[in-house]
Amino acid sequence: MMDALGLPPGISWSWNDRIQEQGEQGQQMALNFLLALALVYVLMSSLFESLTQPFAILFAIPFSLVGANWLLFATGTPFNLMANMGVLILMGIVVNNGIVLLDRVNHYRAQGLDREEASLRAGRDRLRPILMTAATTILGLLPLAVGSTGVGGWVYYYPLARTEMGGLMTSTLLTLIVLPYINLGIESLADWAKNVWAGSTPKAATAPQPGL
Repeated sequence: MMDALGLPPGISWSWNDRIQEQGEQGQQMALNFLLALALVYVLMSSLFESLTQPFAILFAIPFSLVGANWLLFATGTPFNLMANMGVLILMGIVVNNGIVLLDRVNHYRAQGLDREEASLRAGRDRLRPILMTAATTILGLLPLAVGSTGVGGWVYYYPLARTEMGGLMTSTLLTLIVLPYINLGIESLADWAKNVWAGSTPKAATAPQPGL
């Protein structure tokens, strides 16, 4: 629209420093997201001694973004730098809940239970800790989330609080319900890939037996 105005020669326009700074911050936060996901995956791979289970936990992160975006939209909250920081913190909480759940699943699997039974028992055992973590975090962030009309520098952090609260509302339930199924699906896919790889490996030819 500015280019269509037909400005006189010698007159030009550009974005102000604030807009340019926001664009640079967005690029930096995108890089931070990728680095955080990579580091979390490496850490969980060493913890679980598996390359497939960390994928299941990482797939649960987008479910938290659904609730975060919904609450920001419902309250008219801008998705600014503080909201981006809230997403990073939210990723840590979601990953922590996933680790707590899958670690219990592995505990029951080590006792000889099958995948479905281990997932059901782990969900019952970890229901209360995960709900308590979400509830205490949401209640603790509530004063900060309603502080958009207050006085003081701390009021600018309300997008961070609302992002975490909305994300926890959905990620908590979806972690307990969806994550076990995602884990079962990924492990089944990994087993299928192993069987296909083993079946495609040529077998060594047996040497002919010398005649007697």
